[in-house]
Amino acid sequence: MLTIGDFARLVGVSVRMLRHYDQLGLLVPARVDPFTGYRYYRTDQLDRANRLVALKDLGFRLEEVAPLLAESVPPGRLAEMLRARRDELVAQVAGDRQRIRQIEARLRSIEEESTMSTASDTTQNESYAVQPLPALHLAQLTAKVTEQEEIGSVVGPLFDRVFAALATAGIAPSGAPVAYYTGDDDGIDIGVGVPVVGDSVPDGLASFTLPPVDTALVTTWVSESIDGIGGAWQSIVREAEARGLSLGGGACREVYTATAMDEGSTTWVVELQQPVS
Repeated sequence: MLTIGDFARLVGVSVRMLRHYDQLGLLVPARVDPFTGYRYYRTDQLDRANRLVALKDLGFRLEEVAPLLAESVPPGRLAEMLRARRDELVAQVAGDRQRIRQIEARLRSIEEESTMSTASDTTQNESYAVQPLPALHLAQLTAKVTEQEEIGSVVGPLFDRVFAALATAGIAPSGAPVAYYTGDDDGIDIGVGVPVVGDSVPDGLASFTLPPVDTALVTTWVSESIDGIGGAWQSIVREAEARGLSLGGGACREVYTATAMDEGSTTWVVELQQPVS
């Protein structure tokens, strides 16, 4: 027989909670000492205790647990339910972490407003250059999102698929990876690709030539976190306005010179290219 303290330790709950389960009739001690009131449990009650705690962790209310215990949910079904709940929580945590990163990026943008240059429109920031953009022949995948916040969760997996297809086909990229964007009333169109030579595009990827651009405002953004790239795009738009330039004339591009996922690298180095006129 196990004391209530030992049983609580083995199950991973508090003594107080075991007493509560007893009061509700969910997990009744095998024996209660008539003189001291001490509760004792059998080792074979551990299975029921584990099921009770598992169902509670799945989000079931205690009043819902009793009939489920009475029905004796098969171990395989209970394990399946726990895995589904685990996956749901993992996705929730990942979503929360992404939202935290987005909030931090927004916060940095707001804090940087007070330190941004207040130079007149005739003053040019030397970290930006006005230059043409070449045509790029890409092996690519495309997607469309309705919200800006969705871009980060879409671009990464698309790049993974592009690189996997190229590796399987034994095709080496001829340049740095590129993501490009155009927007309309229905959302944002995304293209993700890698420059390749000739028509060597593997199955599963599309061949596409990104047209040249006569004039673009270009800057190189360096950061340890990709989440701040939205603020960098806002800065390039402000710079264009300060120079009296209008946006348009083609898709804006991100050319990934280096990423924090590259071997030996912890930094993102991305050239931002905004077509202007």
